[in-house]
Amino acid sequence: MHNSENHPIKDRSKLFVEQAPSAIAMFDREVCYLAASQQWLKDYNLEGRDIIGKSHYHIFNNISQEWKDIHQECLKGAIKQKQEDSFIGNDGTTQWISWDVRPWYTEKNEIGGILMYTADITSIKKKEDLLSRYQELLEKTNEVASIGTWEVDLKKKTVTWSKVTRDIHEVDDNYTPNFGDGISFYKEGENRDLLLESFQACIDEKKVFDLELEIITDKGNHKWIRTVGIPEIENNEVVSVYGVFQDIDEKTKANKLLSLQEEQFRQTFEFAANGMALVGLKGEWLQVNKSLSQIIGYTKNELANLTFADITHPDDLEKDYSLLDQLIRGKIDSYQMEKRYFHKNGHIIWVLLSVSMVKNSSGLPSHFVSQINNITERKQAQFELQESLSKLQGIQDASTQVSIIETDLNGIIKSFNRGAENLLGYSAGEMIDKQTPEIIHLASEIKERSKELSENYNISIQGMQTLIYQASIGLYETREWTYMRKDGSTFPVQLTVTAIKNRYNEVKGYLGVATDISNLKRVEEEVKSLLDVTQEQNERLLNFAHIVSHNLRSHSGNLSMLTELMKMEVPEATQNPFFPLLTEASENLKETIQHLNEVVAMSTKTNDNLLSLNLLEYIKKAQTNLHASILESKTQIEINVSSSVFVKAIPAYLESIFLNLISNAVKYRSADRPNQISIDAFVKKEFVVIKFTDNGMGMNMKLHGRKLFGMYKTFHGNEDARGIGLFITKNQIEAMNGKIEVESELNKGTTFKVYLKL
Repeated sequence: MHNSENHPIKDRSKLFVEQAPSAIAMFDREVCYLAASQQWLKDYNLEGRDIIGKSHYHIFNNISQEWKDIHQECLKGAIKQKQEDSFIGNDGTTQWISWDVRPWYTEKNEIGGILMYTADITSIKKKEDLLSRYQELLEKTNEVASIGTWEVDLKKKTVTWSKVTRDIHEVDDNYTPNFGDGISFYKEGENRDLLLESFQACIDEKKVFDLELEIITDKGNHKWIRTVGIPEIENNEVVSVYGVFQDIDEKTKANKLLSLQEEQFRQTFEFAANGMALVGLKGEWLQVNKSLSQIIGYTKNELANLTFADITHPDDLEKDYSLLDQLIRGKIDSYQMEKRYFHKNGHIIWVLLSVSMVKNSSGLPSHFVSQINNITERKQAQFELQESLSKLQGIQDASTQVSIIETDLNGIIKSFNRGAENLLGYSAGEMIDKQTPEIIHLASEIKERSKELSENYNISIQGMQTLIYQASIGLYETREWTYMRKDGSTFPVQLTVTAIKNRYNEVKGYLGVATDISNLKRVEEEVKSLLDVTQEQNERLLNFAHIVSHNLRSHSGNLSMLTELMKMEVPEATQNPFFPLLTEASENLKETIQHLNEVVAMSTKTNDNLLSLNLLEYIKKAQTNLHASILESKTQIEINVSSSVFVKAIPAYLESIFLNLISNAVKYRSADRPNQISIDAFVKKEFVVIKFTDNGMGMNMKLHGRKLFGMYKTFHGNEDARGIGLFITKNQIEAMNGKIEVESELNKGTTFKVYLKL
């Protein structure tokens, strides 16, 4: 800071500066104030402040470097002036000034500092700018409004048109009209005559005219125009007539378009699918459409006597009023809210309300435009969804023995249910936003699965990606894993991982649901152990069956050979009454051994023996083999089987099955009616069903049904019945992965259904 006493300045110099009527300030070489006029203090809002001795740059902390450079040049002897310049004050406002900066000299003719003179010309600049804007606005307005000017100088006999006037007449910009040309544009007859009459009255009687007439432009277009004529008078004589020329053809079209738009708005308003309303500033319904009446149940006349508050749920009124207040005060342009109306019948209607405000020509609020969409069904669905989510959350929390873990896309745990806490020993707080599910998996299992997936998809899949990769590509995976508890102990789980998607079908995370299968694994081990024992016993039984079959066949052969030898060597022995019994016993033993061999052979067949066989071909083959018995019994056989049907079967088995079923139908025919057999076939999923239906003796299924396919079971007392055919048939069918079903009624007939693989 500097004191004026340090400068050799005379008191009269300070006094001159302070009393100067203009804005002037005196500074020392450090640009600190020595003196300042009252006008300076006033112009720069410094009144009441002690500035003497203080730096000008401290008083105005936003002075630009350009001004500082000017000050330094003047301190070196330069004189700087400018008629117009802008200056930004401390309050941020822009001032326009004219200024003069020059040095002042001491008694020793040395530069003691600088003098600054400024004149505030802000108001002048504003007026100039305003005048310029007005002029520009007038020109633009005339151009937009299609208003031109014209003048007829009666002394010089010249006609002047503005550019807009030429444009309305559709002539070139360099077109120079004369009086006769101007008149010729007006349509002949009433329009031209009226213009000539009014123009002459303007000259003779000094009358202003304002006419709407029709012209024909230079391009032949018809237009309605408005022309206004004003006389210019000198020495009580009209020396010229000037005026404006406006294209009102577009105005007329605009009025028609406005009328059309108003009608369209009325139609749109009235027949809009959504509720529409014009609402007064006091909340009264000024106008409503049909849709709104349907939504809330009130007629237009009924609503005319109500306000929106009368039918609004009390809990929604405060928010509605608050938003309306903000709209009226201009804080918002529009608002949207969900609210509840009371239907005329008393039930609640949920709506999505959109409100905007219409202002009058003075810019003041006039009324509100409201759009009301009925969202009752959507809200009900939303409430049901929330209820479902609450139930789901309750189920999740109640699942104390099922681990449910949700992660984000990076595998970070986002939810950890009570079941996960119980099974794993971690709390939700320890896991959520801190860990990934890798912490509960065995590293060796993840490594092994990672290798499998990497090989399957030919990319590198590591770490957490191993658990979620399948779900990330749209699949879900269920497999067994080993979980590791917080205390280090492990247990087996069955884990299903799926992707969590939003309504746009974008994956937002993953869900892992795991069930403790420790008990299941124990049972599985027990079952496996039992199966191992059973398999071992079956193998022993099969070996036993082979041994018995082989040994009995040898003994049977010996018995048959001995009986034959006795016939040859000791013929008299055949006369013994016990000899036929011995022969019969030997034959029966031979037959039993043959049956046993067939059963044993069936148990050793595998799927590798199955061939694709034509069904119709084997049915006809069986029919041919039984031709004699069919003819003898006068049996009629109807076959409804397509030649294109093939089954997976063993040829000998298929032939044996058909021979058994057809021969049974012939053997057990009814004596009361001609014997009929029908054979049908149809496809049922992966099976071909062959249906054998007869009208024979039938049987009592309640009495014999369970024993039907038993070995050596007979039911009709036939002498040649052995009770082995159906037993072998059933075993043959099951050996080929099929099944057989039977329906029968005594004295009406029997139906066998054979299921074989397609």
